[in-house]
Amino acid sequence: MPVNNVNVRLVMQFVVMMAIALGLFFAGLAEGGMMLGLLGLVFFFFVLDPLVRALLPPSFFPAPRGAQATCALYRGWGAKLALRLGMGPSRTVQADAVRLRTGVRLSMFAYGLRDGSQTLGNLLLDQAADGTVRLAWRRRGKGAVDEPISLQWPVAVHPERQQQNAAQARMKFTAAVDLDNASYWLRPHDVALLQLVLGNGAPVAPHVSF
Repeated sequence: MPVNNVNVRLVMQFVVMMAIALGLFFAGLAEGGMMLGLLGLVFFFFVLDPLVRALLPPSFFPAPRGAQATCALYRGWGAKLALRLGMGPSRTVQADAVRLRTGVRLSMFAYGLRDGSQTLGNLLLDQAADGTVRLAWRRRGKGAVDEPISLQWPVAVHPERQQQNAAQARMKFTAAVDLDNASYWLRPHDVALLQLVLGNGAPVAPHVSF
């Protein structure tokens, strides 16, 4: 999904959701005063908005041009509830793997420790016609280009490595992975996806459990 199309969708969603939020606020304000209006906003932000996000397909969320975000981008309580009720798209690791095998290029938000500096960017996965999974890193920002990642070295997951950055830990970037000559902090969902799609095609460090 091109990023410009995704942004249009996000703007449309933002406008609609803000209209609903303001409608709830002013309706509550008119019916019961400020407290009821604020209660309407609380209901919107903590109940209605997560449920709407849970019903959106993963392809809706922001991703670099030509790619779609993995399901790790939104896995809140609304997504879990929708899954239990049989509503909304599947947000499992297997669902992401199926998208990859059907030709969708996937994007994972990650903190990359490359060349001595740590930056936020995207790990990009795509599958060639012969079944080979290819990886690339793209920094955030204008002018960023894909930097291919060689898979000739073992892919090592380090569950024992602790996340020292509190902000990154709160954002669930808690799983450390070594790819080629660099390290990346990923969300657990994305690490499980890497293990699934690379387990049979790329060398994996022996201490990693699947």
